[in-house]
Amino acid sequence: MKRALILILAMTAVASARDKKLKPQPGPYIFTSKASAQIVKARIVRENLLRGYTLDFDKQLQFRFSMPAQMPLMSAVFVASSACPGMTTKKVWSYTLVELNGITKVTVEPVFEYPDDYCQLQTQPLIWSQREEMAAFQTILDKAPTSEDQVPTAAPPVSPAVAPTATAIPPGQQ
Repeated sequence: MKRALILILAMTAVASARDKKLKPQPGPYIFTSKASAQIVKARIVRENLLRGYTLDFDKQLQFRFSMPAQMPLMSAVFVASSACPGMTTKKVWSYTLVELNGITKVTVEPVFEYPDDYCQLQTQPLIWSQREEMAAFQTILDKAPTSEDQVPTAAPPVSPAVAPTATAIPPGQQ
Protein backbone atom coordinates (compact mmCIF):
# COMPACT_ATOMS: atom_id res chain seq x y z
CA MET A 1 0.00 0.00 0.00
CA LYS A 2 2.82 2.41 0.89
CA ARG A 3 4.64 1.53 -2.33
CA ALA A 4 1.55 2.27 -4.41
CA LEU A 5 1.09 5.62 -2.66
CA ILE A 6 4.75 6.55 -3.17
CA LEU A 7 4.52 5.53 -6.83
CA ILE A 8 1.41 7.67 -7.35
CA LEU A 9 3.02 10.67 -5.65
CA ALA A 10 6.19 10.26 -7.71
CA MET A 11 4.24 10.02 -10.97
CA THR A 12 2.19 13.09 -10.04
CA ALA A 13 5.35 15.07 -9.26
CA VAL A 14 6.96 14.06 -12.57
CA ALA A 15 3.81 14.94 -14.53
CA SER A 16 3.50 18.25 -12.72
CA ALA A 17 7.13 19.17 -13.40
CA ARG A 18 6.76 18.20 -17.06
CA ASP A 19 3.63 20.30 -17.53
CA LYS A 20 5.02 23.30 -15.71
CA LYS A 21 6.59 25.53 -18.34
CA LEU A 22 9.22 28.08 -17.55
CA LYS A 23 7.77 31.56 -17.74
CA PRO A 24 9.86 34.08 -19.64
CA GLN A 25 11.49 36.57 -17.30
CA PRO A 26 12.00 40.31 -17.88
CA GLY A 27 15.53 41.52 -18.72
CA PRO A 28 18.24 42.39 -18.53
CA TYR A 29 19.47 39.50 -20.65
CA ILE A 30 23.16 38.58 -20.71
CA PHE A 31 25.03 37.21 -23.75
CA THR A 32 28.73 36.68 -24.45
CA SER A 33 30.97 36.81 -27.50
CA LYS A 34 34.63 36.07 -28.19
CA ALA A 35 34.76 39.05 -30.57
CA SER A 36 35.94 42.49 -29.47
CA ALA A 37 33.39 44.96 -28.13
CA GLN A 38 33.82 47.21 -31.20
CA ILE A 39 33.06 44.37 -33.63
CA VAL A 40 30.07 43.25 -31.54
CA LYS A 41 28.77 46.82 -31.41
CA ALA A 42 29.05 47.17 -35.20
CA ARG A 43 27.06 43.95 -35.67
CA ILE A 44 24.32 44.99 -33.22
CA VAL A 45 24.04 48.45 -34.77
CA ARG A 46 23.78 47.01 -38.29
CA GLU A 47 21.10 44.45 -37.29
CA ASN A 48 18.96 47.02 -35.47
CA LEU A 49 19.15 49.54 -38.31
CA LEU A 50 18.16 46.81 -40.79
CA ARG A 51 15.10 46.05 -38.63
CA GLY A 52 13.96 49.69 -38.81
CA TYR A 53 15.08 50.88 -35.37
CA THR A 54 16.54 54.36 -34.82
CA LEU A 55 19.78 54.86 -32.90
CA ASP A 56 18.75 57.19 -30.05
CA PHE A 57 21.83 57.16 -27.86
CA ASP A 58 25.43 56.15 -28.52
CA LYS A 59 28.10 56.57 -25.87
CA GLN A 60 31.05 54.32 -26.67
CA LEU A 61 29.89 50.91 -25.35
CA GLN A 62 26.39 51.93 -24.23
CA PHE A 63 23.76 52.56 -26.86
CA ARG A 64 20.04 52.29 -27.42
CA PHE A 65 17.59 51.91 -30.27
CA SER A 66 13.87 52.64 -30.43
CA MET A 67 10.89 52.25 -32.72
CA PRO A 68 7.28 53.35 -32.33
CA ALA A 69 5.26 50.32 -31.23
CA GLN A 70 2.06 49.22 -29.54
CA MET A 71 2.24 47.78 -26.06
CA PRO A 72 0.41 44.50 -25.40
CA LEU A 73 -3.34 45.09 -25.04
CA MET A 74 -3.47 44.45 -21.28
CA SER A 75 -0.76 47.06 -20.64
CA ALA A 76 -1.99 49.53 -23.26
CA VAL A 77 -5.32 49.96 -21.47
CA PHE A 78 -3.58 52.01 -18.77
CA VAL A 79 -1.43 54.15 -21.09
CA ALA A 80 -2.52 57.69 -21.96
CA SER A 81 -0.18 58.23 -24.92
CA SER A 82 -2.90 59.80 -27.09
CA ALA A 83 -3.31 62.62 -24.54
CA CYS A 84 0.35 63.64 -24.86
CA PRO A 85 1.04 65.41 -28.17
CA GLY A 86 4.38 64.50 -29.71
CA MET A 87 4.94 61.56 -27.36
CA THR A 88 4.49 58.02 -28.59
CA THR A 89 4.89 54.59 -27.12
CA LYS A 90 8.19 53.05 -28.22
CA LYS A 91 9.89 49.70 -28.05
CA VAL A 92 13.39 50.44 -26.74
CA TRP A 93 16.44 48.13 -26.73
CA SER A 94 19.40 49.25 -24.61
CA TYR A 95 22.79 47.58 -24.91
CA THR A 96 25.83 47.70 -22.65
CA LEU A 97 29.08 46.03 -23.69
CA VAL A 98 31.93 45.12 -21.36
CA GLU A 99 35.12 43.55 -22.69
CA LEU A 100 37.28 41.61 -20.26
CA ASN A 101 39.90 38.89 -20.86
CA GLY A 102 39.00 38.46 -24.52
CA ILE A 103 35.28 38.00 -23.84
CA THR A 104 32.65 40.65 -24.52
CA LYS A 105 29.65 40.58 -22.21
CA VAL A 106 26.53 42.01 -23.85
CA THR A 107 23.71 43.17 -21.57
CA VAL A 108 20.42 43.71 -23.40
CA GLU A 109 17.52 45.46 -21.71
CA PRO A 110 14.31 45.76 -23.75
CA VAL A 111 11.51 48.00 -22.45
CA PHE A 112 8.40 49.81 -23.59
CA GLU A 113 8.72 53.56 -23.09
CA TYR A 114 5.40 55.41 -22.83
CA PRO A 115 3.93 58.65 -21.48
CA ASP A 116 1.92 58.48 -18.25
CA ASP A 117 -1.15 60.57 -17.29
CA TYR A 118 1.08 63.61 -16.69
CA CYS A 119 3.02 63.16 -19.96
CA GLN A 120 6.12 61.94 -18.14
CA LEU A 121 8.06 59.06 -19.68
CA GLN A 122 7.62 55.71 -17.95
CA THR A 123 9.06 52.31 -18.78
CA GLN A 124 7.70 48.81 -18.56
CA PRO A 125 9.89 45.74 -19.08
CA LEU A 126 9.49 44.09 -22.44
CA ILE A 127 9.71 40.36 -21.86
CA TRP A 128 11.80 38.75 -24.58
CA SER A 129 9.78 35.55 -24.79
CA GLN A 130 10.82 34.38 -28.24
CA ARG A 131 13.54 31.82 -27.59
CA GLU A 132 14.22 31.68 -31.34
CA GLU A 133 15.00 35.42 -31.37
CA MET A 134 17.33 35.04 -28.39
CA ALA A 135 19.10 32.12 -30.08
CA ALA A 136 19.38 34.15 -33.31
CA PHE A 137 20.92 37.06 -31.38
CA GLN A 138 23.47 34.72 -29.77
CA THR A 139 24.25 33.32 -33.25
CA ILE A 140 24.96 36.85 -34.51
CA LEU A 141 27.41 37.26 -31.63
CA ASP A 142 28.97 33.83 -32.22
CA LYS A 143 29.55 34.56 -35.92
CA ALA A 144 31.29 37.87 -35.24
CA PRO A 145 34.96 37.74 -36.27
CA THR A 146 37.27 37.46 -33.27
CA SER A 147 39.93 39.84 -34.61
CA GLU A 148 40.11 42.95 -36.76
CA ASP A 149 41.98 40.98 -39.49
CA GLN A 150 38.98 38.70 -40.02
CA VAL A 151 36.51 41.51 -40.68
CA PRO A 152 35.43 41.09 -44.31
CA THR A 153 36.58 43.84 -46.64
CA ALA A 154 35.81 44.50 -50.26
CA ALA A 155 37.96 42.43 -52.62
CA PRO A 156 40.27 44.48 -54.85
CA PRO A 157 39.09 44.61 -58.45
CA VAL A 158 40.82 42.20 -60.81
CA SER A 159 42.25 43.74 -63.95
CA PRO A 160 41.15 41.86 -67.10
CA ALA A 161 44.72 41.92 -68.42
CA VAL A 162 46.05 40.13 -65.35
CA ALA A 163 43.31 37.59 -64.71
CA PRO A 164 44.27 34.70 -62.40
CA THR A 165 45.06 31.44 -64.16
CA ALA A 166 44.22 27.95 -62.98
CA THR A 167 47.11 25.66 -62.19
CA ALA A 168 46.72 22.06 -63.24
CA ILE A 169 47.48 19.44 -60.60
CA PRO A 170 49.12 16.27 -61.90
CA PRO A 171 46.81 13.22 -61.57
CA GLY A 172 48.98 11.41 -59.03
CA GLN A 173 49.06 14.36 -56.59
CA GLN A 174 45.31 14.95 -56.04
